Amino acid sequence: MLLFLVGLLAILCQVVLLRELNVAFYGVELLYGIALAAWMAGGAAGAACLPRLLVATRGRLAWLLAVTAFALPAEVALIRASRWLLGGVPGAYLPFDRQAVVLAVSVLPPSFILGLAFRWAAQLSAASGRPLAASYGIESAGAVCGALVATAAFASGVQTFTVALVTGGLAPLVLIAVHRRTLPRVRQWLLAAATLLAVITASVSLAPRLDLLMTAWSHPTVVETRDSPYARVPATATGSQTALFLDDVLVQESETALHEELAHVTALQHPAPKRMLLLGGTLERIDVELRRHGPERLDVVELDRTYVRVGERQMGLRSTAVFDDPRDFLRRSGQYDLIVVAMPAPTSGQSNRFYTAEFFGECRRHLAPGGVVGFRIELPENVLTPLLALRTASLVFAARSAFPFVDVLHGTSGIALASSTPLPAGADVLARRLEDRGLLTKLVTPAYLRYLYENDRRLELRERLERVKADANSDARPACYQFAALNWLAKFFPSLVRFDPGLLGTADAWRRAAPWGMAFAALLFSLARRSNPMRATAIAGVAGLVGALLETVLLLDYQARSGALFERLGVLIMAFMAGLAAGAWTITRSSRNHRGSAGLLAAFGRHPRFLFPDVEEFAQKRRSWRTGTCRGPRATRTLTAGLFVTMGIVGAATAGLIRGGADPGFVGTALLMFVVGTLVAALFGCACVMPGLEDGPAIGRLYGADLAGGAVGSLLAGLVLVPMAGLVPTAWVVVGISLLALLLV
Repeated sequence: MLLFLVGLLAILCQVVLLRELNVAFYGVELLYGIALAAWMAGGAAGAACLPRLLVATRGRLAWLLAVTAFALPAEVALIRASRWLLGGVPGAYLPFDRQAVVLAVSVLPPSFILGLAFRWAAQLSAASGRPLAASYGIESAGAVCGALVATAAFASGVQTFTVALVTGGLAPLVLIAVHRRTLPRVRQWLLAAATLLAVITASVSLAPRLDLLMTAWSHPTVVETRDSPYARVPATATGSQTALFLDDVLVQESETALHEELAHVTALQHPAPKRMLLLGGTLERIDVELRRHGPERLDVVELDRTYVRVGERQMGLRSTAVFDDPRDFLRRSGQYDLIVVAMPAPTSGQSNRFYTAEFFGECRRHLAPGGVVGFRIELPENVLTPLLALRTASLVFAARSAFPFVDVLHGTSGIALASSTPLPAGADVLARRLEDRGLLTKLVTPAYLRYLYENDRRLELRERLERVKADANSDARPACYQFAALNWLAKFFPSLVRFDPGLLGTADAWRRAAPWGMAFAALLFSLARRSNPMRATAIAGVAGLVGALLETVLLLDYQARSGALFERLGVLIMAFMAGLAAGAWTITRSSRNHRGSAGLLAAFGRHPRFLFPDVEEFAQKRRSWRTGTCRGPRATRTLTAGLFVTMGIVGAATAGLIRGGADPGFVGTALLMFVVGTLVAALFGCACVMPGLEDGPAIGRLYGADLAGGAVGSLLAGLVLVPMAGLVPTAWVVVGISLLALLLV
């Protein structure tokens, strides 16, 4: 029960804190990799620290879990108040060191406590004869349940803070579960049910008011806040002006004329657009402007229902949008004369998928002869830094991979236009069409159109982009991650604004550097062979490392293809955790004749002092274990080698699927996540039964190594490999490390 509660509480705390930190950091997607790495590092420290001073008892463990659960709502409040407490300016990032403090204070204490809690629970379980691999599986099963609860809650529209309050209410249930032997069974269930009902009732009634109150710390004029499957959506009102935010980033305000630019400049490229498709842009009223061109049909598609509904209520609008994934809708649609992409800027994996070579290829297949695609590119008015030039070139090259004619106009922002036929070369044609259609506009006038086509910046931008060496933005190599990483760091280290990302090299350069990295890994693995405890620790660490790398690749690939990662993240993580539970159960089942991890060590003729301080007691246990059979080191190492080879095969299959453009879909991705989780847990189980683990706290060391490997994998994948090399090379790194890990066997 306690092991199950550790896993359940860990995943609930992790999901809640990640969502809150994402808002506090203005939706910077790189936060997930950093925060997950910090979480696993804290868990590794908790599992491995002071093993002889912190002695496990059921009472101590129960209070540890209860305090962690009870403190979660307070941690949410602390994150939301962090900008105000640390002197932040509204709308601006905190200094880098203060952001690091916020992340550390939020993530490290609960992860450290839960890592320590797992070690205590596993030690108590091992003392009763349960193997460490089985404890790992039970904890993973609790995480599966937690992921299922979180996914169901968020899918049904439950606010994040409500989930935090309900999780805090688990504290008394933990104490009831631990002390159930002192209470009659009927009284146990009645007390537990009454406590749970009171917690849920109080949370549902208090959470909305407290949620709005805490949101006001960052937005004093907030009138509504909702959590969608994709982001947090606060709405503010000051006088007649209404503003909408996504993860605290301003995305729309009611008094602007910028929506005219994208709508009219794109529509005027076509002599008579009759069938139009608008992706996003409802709350910007782009659909209203497009209808002024007299189309016979205008399809409007929005991704986030919550965002649109909040905007409609606060701005007094009423849309006819279809709520669907824009790429899926386009794939099922017919032919259009005009496709206008008004999705958010490609600063994250979720939005980047609407600006890739694959997406533009789909647009071309659904354009009628002479059809036009228009989309925004964020450009400064005067200075184009190397970083922005790289991002802009990557997007333009992606459009050019599908369309022979691409033009970029530089006005209040950049407007990219793409077509299979030549586009108008000057403003006269557009000005004449504007007059013929009888359009009276505030911004897009004949004079403004001439400014777009005749200002010096248009030619300068074209020449600058021709000199930039960049890969076309694609699903497998998303440019947004590299840009987001450097742009985020440049906010704290301004000199990086002029840094040329081309110095980091292209994907080919990173592939040429791979042999050096593999040689370094081979050296480390060779050194780890010097003793069996080091070998077992290294196997557990490598299992966590390759598991985190491959998990990141699968998640980001699914996001690039479907855009539903945030909505279905809990289910995919649940599939991974279910694989961990299945792998641990399989290893435990195959070695059940060992009578537990202590019995297996005894079969190797060693004394597990961390479980049985009394030598005579151990001798009696060992005599009973000798009657069973025990697989020797050779069989264990053979199984370990087979698992590493299988992990390499899965990595190669993943790389092949991504490179070939195959879409495994939600079910296929979940299945791959399950397989990866199974292999990670099975490798961890093999590490647990390696000989020579009697010296020191094997439970803490192996579990800590597994988490530490996962932390390194998350950082490598999120900050280095995926942004700089892409998804396919990262998958091949998994293959290389898995095969090199045979040196450990």
